Amino acid sequence: MTHSMRLAREACEMFLPGLADSLAPVPLETLESRESPGLDTFRRAGGPGLLVPTEYGGGGASALEAVRVTRALGTLSPSLAVAATMHNFSVASLVALAGSAEASGLEWLVIEGIARDCLLVASGFSEGRAGRGILSATMNARPVDDGYRVTGSKKPCSLARSMDVLSASVAIPLPDGGTELGVALIPAASPGITRHPFWASPYLAGAESDEVRLDDVEVPAEAMLKPKVTLGGGLDMLQTVAFVWFEVLVTSAYTGAVARLAEQALSAARGSVTDRAALAAGLEAAVALVENQARAVETGEIGDDELAAVLTARFAAQDLLIQAANQAAELLGGMAYIASSEVGYLLAVSRALAFHPPSRSSSVQALLDHQAGQPLRLS
Repeated sequence: MTHSMRLAREACEMFLPGLADSLAPVPLETLESRESPGLDTFRRAGGPGLLVPTEYGGGGASALEAVRVTRALGTLSPSLAVAATMHNFSVASLVALAGSAEASGLEWLVIEGIARDCLLVASGFSEGRAGRGILSATMNARPVDDGYRVTGSKKPCSLARSMDVLSASVAIPLPDGGTELGVALIPAASPGITRHPFWASPYLAGAESDEVRLDDVEVPAEAMLKPKVTLGGGLDMLQTVAFVWFEVLVTSAYTGAVARLAEQALSAARGSVTDRAALAAGLEAAVALVENQARAVETGEIGDDELAAVLTARFAAQDLLIQAANQAAELLGGMAYIASSEVGYLLAVSRALAFHPPSRSSSVQALLDHQAGQPLRLS
């Protein structure tokens, strides 16, 4: 076991006691399937409250502790780690909103309920899709006498079947013809919400990433939060904080998946000591990149510089993880690949971080411009 994984498993046991012991005996094939028990186990261990401050009944995990827990989840089940990332990113966004000048007061009631009742929150945000901020609207809200009616869809939407609450960004029309951003907190059992098959890949099926459609779903006025964000403009502080949280958590999820493969290779003691040391060093470098950015989150000073740094770290870690997965599989050898589907599965999953937004191709010019002293403008 590598040093970083010892720290990750210690953090997981501290914040989610018993979860690892419950999932460790379950075959990976089961945990990665649509029938995975991972999310139910996560809920029973108190996982939904991980990032809720302790004064509101949650675990009060720091960003560094959260990325370590997520890394540990990735070794147990990459699907669970990705699903937990979407929940935790949503909760972190709500906590950031609750502490902002635009807070309405309802946010803390919702956050407290998440911890108290172990509610799972699905993300209806755009998650940094090209041309949009991470909180950009993916649905439309129509004002009515008693609140709003929301219509639209999110695909893929992780936690589609297990979610208790959908936290969705919506575009609200203004009298002058413009639009403002709303964040709707919608009970998953609301009439008008339907789930539809979308995820056809056999990989990460346990994250429940299907399509969620909303057809004229009723949202009371008090459940529509309104951060002061101009749609179509640059990222504001709230969006930037949310974006940074998403990147550090999702990178940690895949780091854990690759660590599972690397640990198998290191324990098998195949290849030369130099080869094994190179594998361990690459994995630890990826961990260090993410943990360094998590420490930056804890300072509370998050702006363009920090966002550029976290994206740079994510892309660098992405390359290191692919290299580490390749090295681990090669050290394990052809017979290990033939004897079990796990090696091939983890090899495939190690590539999936590249499919999360923003893509490298859509970001590199903005990062180069920022290095040259210009404002960060992702597109």
